[in-house]
Amino acid sequence: MNTIIKSGILFLSIFLFSNFSAQTKSFKARVEGNCGMCKERIETAAKSDKNVKSADWSMSKKVLTVSYDASKTDKKAVLKNVAEVGHDNEMFRASDKVYDDLDACCQYDRPDNSKKMAKNADTKQVCELK
Repeated sequence: MNTIIKSGILFLSIFLFSNFSAQTKSFKARVEGNCGMCKERIETAAKSDKNVKSADWSMSKKVLTVSYDASKTDKKAVLKNVAEVGHDNEMFRASDKVYDDLDACCQYDRPDNSKKMAKNADTKQVCELK
């Protein structure tokens, strides 16, 4: 009987751990920016979603790496937060007003970045983001 209880507890522990782990996902996305202030702003915006576990933006590669709880948020929500603070990314273009309000050192070149955007990005949503 004692062995059955221990086996049950072990099975339940493994099941709960694997279920918890399955909810954590990560992604990498291109995010425009230039400097250390950009890094802080981008990472803070990504982490403003309480379901984001970690966010790290590489200044040299211009890539944001995010780990998040996939049962409560998604890549689109996180990248929208980043665009709302002035940083174009593969899914959203920041509004011109927010971009213009960035410090001069943070204003990156803003060519038409539609070629950098993900294939599944909604271009109407990108253009209308304010």
